[in-house]
Amino acid sequence: PLEDVVRNDYDPAMTRAGNVLIVLAVAIGGGTLAACASKAEAPGLSSVETVAPTTDPPVTSTLPSTTAVPTTTIDPATGLAAAVEADFLEADRLGREASQDPFNAEKEQAALDRRVGVSQEKLRASLADYRARNYALRPNPDVPASVTVEKAAALIAPSEVVAELQICEVNSWLLVEVGAGPNGTDAIVNPDVIASRSTVFLRNVDGQWKVEGGNEIARWEGAAECPAG
Repeated sequence: PLEDVVRNDYDPAMTRAGNVLIVLAVAIGGGTLAACASKAEAPGLSSVETVAPTTDPPVTSTLPSTTAVPTTTIDPATGLAAAVEADFLEADRLGREASQDPFNAEKEQAALDRRVGVSQEKLRASLADYRARNYALRPNPDVPASVTVEKAAALIAPSEVVAELQICEVNSWLLVEVGAGPNGTDAIVNPDVIASRSTVFLRNVDGQWKVEGGNEIARWEGAAECPAG
């Protein structure tokens, strides 16, 4: 679930972190993209190179004519969006896995490898806090948690290595103290259900899109979906 660092009353002991790790701003190309700054429309990917026509005379073929098979062209923007979204959803999954099992070093490293910068450091600190308090996340049996991409990923102008996408997250994960309840059951620390709409920023590192940060647009306490808008 998204980390609540955009809230002034954020308490790291109570957060149900584990996937995107939203922050107020992220650094891009040496500058800073503020949470309230408007985003320029993302440019398309580099265009296909144009080949100049040849002046050589045509070659006559003696082979029988065949019916040309049309080629399928993938729109560059569509391909970019698919790659960014796939990497984002995998980072989300690995973050939740690590938060459900914070003492598992392999799961922690797998989740950290899908993040860079502030997002990575926030997840590292959150998992360390979980271990110190014997906390973990557990699925809510009544309200399924979900993350939905609402706006396709696109490059942020003028960057060629940073992309953004908009998501809706239903954060219904239960924050528990492991084994602290009756008969060794888990004691629930935070059962709140929150729906939130956020912009997530990802950076391309050696061909893989890694979560760098983002900003929360709006949240709805007790809601199991994001209102249209």
